[in-house]
Amino acid sequence: MTPIYTAICQHARQTPQQVAIQTIANHNTTSLTYDQLQHTLSALHETLKTWQGKRVALYAHNNIDWVILDLALSTVGAVVVPIPLFFSASQIAHLLQDAQIEMVYVGAGLKLPVLDNMADWVISDTPETNAVKSGQALHITGSFYQLADTIIDQTLTAQNSSTASDFCKVTYTSGSTGMPKGVCLGQDTLMRIVESLSGALADTLTDNTNNAPEANDTTSNFSHLSVLPFATLLENVAGVYVSLYMGRTLVTGRIDQFGLLSNQAFDAKRLMKTVQTHAIASVILLPQMLKAICEHMAANGTTKPSTNAALPSLKFMAVGGGKVSPQLLQEANALNLPVYEGYGLSECGSVVSLNTPKANRTGSVGKPMSHASVSIADSGEVMVKGNAMQGYLNHDDSNDDDGIIATGDIGHLDDDGYLYITGRRKNVLISSFGRNISPEWVEAQLSTQPIIYQVAVLGDGEPHLSAVIVANPNMIATSIDPQSAIAQAIDTVNQTLPDYARIKQWHLAEHPFSTDNELLTDNGKLRRARIFTAYQSALGL
Repeated sequence: MTPIYTAICQHARQTPQQVAIQTIANHNTTSLTYDQLQHTLSALHETLKTWQGKRVALYAHNNIDWVILDLALSTVGAVVVPIPLFFSASQIAHLLQDAQIEMVYVGAGLKLPVLDNMADWVISDTPETNAVKSGQALHITGSFYQLADTIIDQTLTAQNSSTASDFCKVTYTSGSTGMPKGVCLGQDTLMRIVESLSGALADTLTDNTNNAPEANDTTSNFSHLSVLPFATLLENVAGVYVSLYMGRTLVTGRIDQFGLLSNQAFDAKRLMKTVQTHAIASVILLPQMLKAICEHMAANGTTKPSTNAALPSLKFMAVGGGKVSPQLLQEANALNLPVYEGYGLSECGSVVSLNTPKANRTGSVGKPMSHASVSIADSGEVMVKGNAMQGYLNHDDSNDDDGIIATGDIGHLDDDGYLYITGRRKNVLISSFGRNISPEWVEAQLSTQPIIYQVAVLGDGEPHLSAVIVANPNMIATSIDPQSAIAQAIDTVNQTLPDYARIKQWHLAEHPFSTDNELLTDNGKLRRARIFTAYQSALGL
């Protein structure tokens, strides 16, 4: 049994009627208490125990079924492989083949994209899946698919079983080029993060006073709202696992109703309404989401000096996944938002460092958590030891450095142990005057301006920096001259930057950077080489 299941059993004994998971669908909610969750997982453990070592993919919305299956499969020693819903058909086909998937769960309302070998995947008709679908877990309403018997490679099945003790999850990350790679993570790696985060947040997100819920009350407790997809490792670990390990309430549902409309669009008003309606205590955000929230609050006059007047239930807003400018953090602080920047990567199981209410330094990504040891190489690269992946799936030489992960990020530690990330090593621009410039630093400053929705800074080998800018679509309609508004925004930012980091020329893009035009990766990162190729002529580079 996993430590999370053990914790769930303890919560079921102590507060059986407390809500463990609550799913929101429009205006309706479905709840599962800790007692019900424990009984469901216990029954599924008996049913699925023959699946030890089986590689099972999950393709579903952020609903109860995803959480239940993820937990249940982990208890029997299966290998869980989440499929991001934004993956293309070719990426999903690659994942299924690369991970040697034997079973796919497809959530209700979804269907797999058309694959070249679609006919090879058939509705599963096994004693295990039939038992699950017969009502053993009422919330599992999707369908199981398996490879047709005629093409199942039994040698792969035996090989997969032998690796069960090595890793329990494979999370696929897509870089700037090529197909996504599978990061193999062990149960111990994930649990060290869960225990570390739970301990760091215990004083903020638990209640040991007389205000704690009574065991006979059906209630929510310090609810965490999952705004990011469960297939995102950060949400899976720091959101789902940490909440249930701590005995809190996990609030789930299709993420578009909470504001995340796509990889390029976010509606802050939807998130704020959900937080207010359901008394949410914590969320995990991306930098662009935080920016949208601050802009929405400022535009609606939400600047009261009282503590977090607009969102009084919020105790902790973690932000990560990209560079956050100090100015944006200052704006959030002025709005009394409890924002704490962190840092992590899939290769280290997600979170490496985090600011907390007890140890917070604006501009840093916090102190390294107790499960990770951070050092800085002579090149300035951040190195992490103590919580490394087992390697990339099907890449034998991916983790042969004594458990040390070279992150590819440039940063430094201050005298008090706070970590600062300044950019990506491979993205550093070297001007023709020999100055090293991290484009993420300049982009983060530019992104504080409301008119700027997306920006890519270029200029390697050039005497000055250039930028490709996408205007904020919500402001274009109200701006008589977007070119003038952007020029003013750039001038404002340039005054805060040293001369070598200022933008001297820029181009207003007609369309946003997106996965459709191949200017963004599937996880929202800039495809810098493609952006350079697309706009170098317009910029005269």
